[in-house]
Amino acid sequence: MIKQGWLVVLVIILAVLILAGCSPASEPLDTSSSPRLVDVANVEPAESMSWMTLPGRVESSRRTTLSFEVTGQVEYLTLDVGDAFQRGDILARLNGERYQLTYERSKAAEVEARTGLADVQRELRRLTRLRQGGHTSEATLENAEAAVAGARARVDSAVASRKLAARDLEQTSLRAPFDGTVARRHAEPGQRVAANEVIFNLVSSGDGFDVLTRVPENVIGQVQAESLQSVSVPALDGAQTTARVTHIGSHAADGNDYPVILRMTGSMAGLRSGMTAEVSFKIATDSMTTSVDSFRVPLTSLLYPVLGEPRVLLLDDANQLVSVPVKVLSVADGEAVVTGGLQVGQKVVARGVEFVSIGDRVSILGQGPQQFH
Repeated sequence: MIKQGWLVVLVIILAVLILAGCSPASEPLDTSSSPRLVDVANVEPAESMSWMTLPGRVESSRRTTLSFEVTGQVEYLTLDVGDAFQRGDILARLNGERYQLTYERSKAAEVEARTGLADVQRELRRLTRLRQGGHTSEATLENAEAAVAGARARVDSAVASRKLAARDLEQTSLRAPFDGTVARRHAEPGQRVAANEVIFNLVSSGDGFDVLTRVPENVIGQVQAESLQSVSVPALDGAQTTARVTHIGSHAADGNDYPVILRMTGSMAGLRSGMTAEVSFKIATDSMTTSVDSFRVPLTSLLYPVLGEPRVLLLDDANQLVSVPVKVLSVADGEAVVTGGLQVGQKVVARGVEFVSIGDRVSILGQGPQQFH
């Protein structure tokens, strides 16, 4: 029995030796952990600006009202709201019969005045010859000269009357001052209108567009003339362009809002006068909320410990994580404005700060070899 026991032990030892010889050589244990892959963001300077969006209305940059300078009855008026016209087109006409007769009478009066002038000029020439021969008096000659002067004044008056009558006759027709469309019509055919009574509101079709808006009194002082702002038009799928501030009202309108006009600097297909617009003004924020040593970081980069201030995890030169306490000044649009021991251009962990720790060596997502765990 003893001999058999030794035999079993020997067999076991031989088996262990055989297995050990077939096993690969043991590799040294790597005690250094592989870098964790993280998404990072650059530390950016915090702008001391904020955005304020206000509603507005698109208007043609060139618009005017059109009216007759004389009274009369509307005889011709065919254009309606939205109708297009070309420069020089007759848009409306008054019954001009009375003005035509006045013009004809003024022309006749001018002819009569010129005839009278010619008569007294001939008489003056005759008396001048007689005076040279001593056959008439000096007083008679002076009277003839005065008659010529009076006749010349009557001619001048007749010419002026004829020109005024011609102008009044011409004013019975309203002509388009530019290419454009009718924004509003205030009269109807057959209606009697007074001088300077508005007949049309016109907008140009080729001089660009303005945006009219109103800015609250608490920020109107921060809107700068000639500054560029962003404008979008919801009706055109939110198409955007820039607009330059061309006018800032000096008097408040209803609700203590101040009128502001912006000239659109870019073209926008399909844009029409009267469309609704949204103007995004870049407004300086209160100096108490931003400072020269404030920075912008992603909101998701903030780590909130149980005790103490919020912090971010900063990558040092060796891509090792360092904890930096920060003070949050404001939060907006997925970003936080903070102050603390940061510098512009440094990198912080942008997302997943709860899955890494201070002192971890990391690899930046999208740079160099990537290892996924």
